[in-house]
Amino acid sequence: MANTFRIVTLGDSVSWGQGLLEAEKYDALSAAALGVKFPGGVTVQRFAHSGAVIGAHPVIGNTANGEVPLARPTIIEQCDSFADSPDTVDLVLLNGGINDVGVAAILNPFALVPPLGMRIKIACHDGMLILLRKVSAKFTKPTCKIRVTGYYTIISDQSDPLGVHRLLSIHGIAAPAFIGDEDLIIDPVIDRCEEFFADSTSKLQSAIADANDPRIRFVSSGFTEDNAVFAGTPLLFGLDDHLNPQDPAAAPRHVQCDITHNQPLDILAREQCYRASAGHPNIAGAVKYRDQILAAL
Repeated sequence: MANTFRIVTLGDSVSWGQGLLEAEKYDALSAAALGVKFPGGVTVQRFAHSGAVIGAHPVIGNTANGEVPLARPTIIEQCDSFADSPDTVDLVLLNGGINDVGVAAILNPFALVPPLGMRIKIACHDGMLILLRKVSAKFTKPTCKIRVTGYYTIISDQSDPLGVHRLLSIHGIAAPAFIGDEDLIIDPVIDRCEEFFADSTSKLQSAIADANDPRIRFVSSGFTEDNAVFAGTPLLFGLDDHLNPQDPAAAPRHVQCDITHNQPLDILAREQCYRASAGHPNIAGAVKYRDQILAAL
């Protein structure tokens, strides 16, 4: 249709909109805001998937509903699978890297090998550069805008320690008995979250520069330390006192988690899947991403 503005979304759970209903996801919010400018309307084709890794190297595994965290389809596979006239796409929204680093590795202060900084470089620079070259070659329209959204500080010094312990528990992270005071684990976790945010931002920007395509720009989340999970003004979903998820997609995701992780030994993956929204942008967080994206167009 003439004057239709086409958006394609690639990436992991943040781009997918983990825990959000369709109209609440940031690409849908962006499309709604842009709709007034285009008589032919704005379309969104979302290939992003919770848990997706970049896929710079071959990945083996199954796929499932987008709310169920799985490594595949990788973000490169998402890009490769798009065959609907890529030369007519006007905006590509993408992200990636956190699952290559590993959320549990970010939150676990005892995950020291390889160092977190090395993990971040390999994922957010080396892997992202491979992805960006794929995207640049795929979506060839000269006016197509490619926007790489950044991450945020998951846990900050503004986060309620009790909530932090709840989040760490679903990832199987706890202080060893010899430490004694469990609160001693919080500061190293905060340091690692801040390191991931700062380093991922730097490495993603470096990958964009190395891709050498003026159509590609970085978009900051715009989140502050007060917007971290369990902080004063959280823009991320948390967990209640009973470890229940707080997102509107929790019930249908529960069903999909049961379908995907249906073996007795899948109990840990299944329980984590139920709570997969924790640490992801909530409705207000998605609105913030939308505003950042619109400002970068």
